[in-house]
Amino acid sequence: MGPFAGYSRLALLAAWVLLGLIGHDPWKPDEAYTFGLVYHILETGDWLVPTLAGEPFVEKPPLFFWTAALFCKFFGWALPLHDAARLATGFYVALTLWFTYLAAERRIAAPLLLAATLGYLQHAHQLITDNSLMAGVALGIYGLSRGSGLLLGTGAGMAFLSKGLLGPGLLGLTAVALVALRDWRTSWRIWPWALLALAPWALIWPSLLYSHSPALFHEWFWVNNFGRFTGESGLGGVLDHAHYLKALIWFGLPAWPLAVWTVWRHRLSSPIVQLPAMAFAVMIVVLSAASSARTLYGVPFLVPLAMLAAAALETLPRWLDRLMDALGTWGSAALGIALWVAWIAFIAGWRPKFIDAGFTPTVGPIALIAAIALTALWVHALRVQPRLPVRWLAGVTLVWGLVMTLWLPALDYEKSYRGVIADMQRHRPPGSCVAARNLTEPQRAVFHYFAGIAMPGRSDCPLLLVHTPSAATPTPGDGWKLAWRGTRPGDNKEFFWLFSR
Repeated sequence: MGPFAGYSRLALLAAWVLLGLIGHDPWKPDEAYTFGLVYHILETGDWLVPTLAGEPFVEKPPLFFWTAALFCKFFGWALPLHDAARLATGFYVALTLWFTYLAAERRIAAPLLLAATLGYLQHAHQLITDNSLMAGVALGIYGLSRGSGLLLGTGAGMAFLSKGLLGPGLLGLTAVALVALRDWRTSWRIWPWALLALAPWALIWPSLLYSHSPALFHEWFWVNNFGRFTGESGLGGVLDHAHYLKALIWFGLPAWPLAVWTVWRHRLSSPIVQLPAMAFAVMIVVLSAASSARTLYGVPFLVPLAMLAAAALETLPRWLDRLMDALGTWGSAALGIALWVAWIAFIAGWRPKFIDAGFTPTVGPIALIAAIALTALWVHALRVQPRLPVRWLAGVTLVWGLVMTLWLPALDYEKSYRGVIADMQRHRPPGSCVAARNLTEPQRAVFHYFAGIAMPGRSDCPLLLVHTPSAATPTPGDGWKLAWRGTRPGDNKEFFWLFSR
């Protein structure tokens, strides 16, 4: 392949990063409320207090919201605001891949394997704060690998201003644990510089928030950091301390079998293996100890996992290489063919059960050309080195790309709130005030964005919007009559009711 191999790998990474960032509305749950926080900045100019549809929402610090708002200001003239905001995701994902490449001593296989990892795929294209957290963690690990306290502290600061104490806690514990290894005995000398670099990130915004409202500072710092970890706040995912180990079986493919071989083959004998192995161990232990678990929370440990996997390629046994290569190549080929055949049948009149009967499929020329180009890129990538990570990334990009081109209109029709809100607006007198009741955080965000309904609404509003989890008509009280009811296509868990006085 010669010099073209490098361009081919970059083309694959670029396609993987960009596909799915534009062309669809904010989807629930995480994208919708995240965009609601960005939209508040754009609407009010308030950059200090994260606010959702008129109410403070200090679950996370604002670094990602600030970045997304800036992308909206730069690119909002050319794209819908939610698409412009999602470009911030691509920015932080690109940083994560770059810092992973540097931390792995410029092994190109590391970012290729990270991008190919199944658990990272969806989250790397969502409008969520975890992507700036990932960039901070990757930068912090790079700082440790280079013995740079300034880089370590800056990465910890990015992680802190993205999701609070979790990111700097993981990096700090990794730095402490490394001192127990002979090759890292003097690594503690970079800690003062790391603290110095962390200080601006950790002090400025929290101090401003405390000055603005001690109550909001308490809610963010204690409830959404310590309370979420211990479970006292009642926030977060399920209580399952084995969640991440069980999810790793699919979540970490194709990286984890290669990482296991690296640890088995090298027995932690070199610093290039010791650092990612220690970082992964610290992250999996800390996350598993928490009282709430979501697969999303595990994305940071994919960075050291990809670094370990990249170190395996030079000594990988032939049987494992062939097994993983066949799984990635033939699995993506089968899924790609299935997506193409199903889409052609869909255009010809077949209606899959998961698509609402009200959706009318169309052939978008740009999407069709992109899908054909992706398929050609997959065929071309079969000849590019390093073979195993490139083929896995090409396969993941093919399947994801076909979904995000051929099938995106149908998915957006099912997942977007735009249609049901537009239907409600037809039953709402222009400019009339609407109060809202029982809306979830994602719903509050999208109704604010598409309909201008903010919370808390005035008590004297002539209209009342109510959300219920069942189709039973709610009873909002005397004096209200039903003006409209609706739900998203195919949704039997969210029902909306508009009442008038």
